[in-house]
Amino acid sequence: MRMNRKLHGTKKNRSKGFSMLELLIVMLVSLIIAGLAIPSFNQVRRTLRISGDARDLNGALNQAKLQAAADFTRARVYADFTIPNSASFHVEVWNKALNGGNGCWQTVGDPIAGAPFVRCTVPGTSPVETLSDQVIFGFGGAPGAPPNTQAGIGQAPACQNIAGGGGTIANTACVVFNSRGMPIFPGRGEIGVAVAPTGNDAFYITDNTVVYGMTVGPTGVSQVWQSGVNAGNWYHK
Repeated sequence: MRMNRKLHGTKKNRSKGFSMLELLIVMLVSLIIAGLAIPSFNQVRRTLRISGDARDLNGALNQAKLQAAADFTRARVYADFTIPNSASFHVEVWNKALNGGNGCWQTVGDPIAGAPFVRCTVPGTSPVETLSDQVIFGFGGAPGAPPNTQAGIGQAPACQNIAGGGGTIANTACVVFNSRGMPIFPGRGEIGVAVAPTGNDAFYITDNTVVYGMTVGPTGVSQVWQSGVNAGNWYHK
């Protein structure tokens, strides 16, 4: 009886916890799994960031096209890459009633005292949407423009000044739509001079690993493309 009690007590004592060796093995396995998973997680996060920016830019292009047709005016997507690491974009419409009747560009969704569309765009004050961290406007060493789009790869033309009528803004790119939803070259078209549609507009963004291109055809149809930074073909997304 005493021997049975002793054996029972010994077995009970042995099952109280894990040994130090077992804990070290579990920690080692956990570290190995984490080491394998972190690069994949970073890659997924980077992909989601730039692909999300591409969708937002493409959405802005479609919003500007619809805004121009709905208001029977001109609208544009304004990309500002003055500071690459905080590059931004926003949608503007042309309001011919402001600026003393000479008209000016206004940021969509820019309210003053609760009433939208009552002032011209104010750089640095009117709302903008910034690109994600580590995403900038550019195309690195990507191959030429996506097939059947631009003649040569490049951002859309520089934006005209807020009051229109000539004068461009450095480190910007604008895709301008007329009242029929067609892209036009952003020269004096905002003040009523007829401008022919163009099929040479595009925005390009990169995170130095991949490049996304948002191109706009002469009919106003936008497309999203993806390519590598230094090599590879364009793939329609």
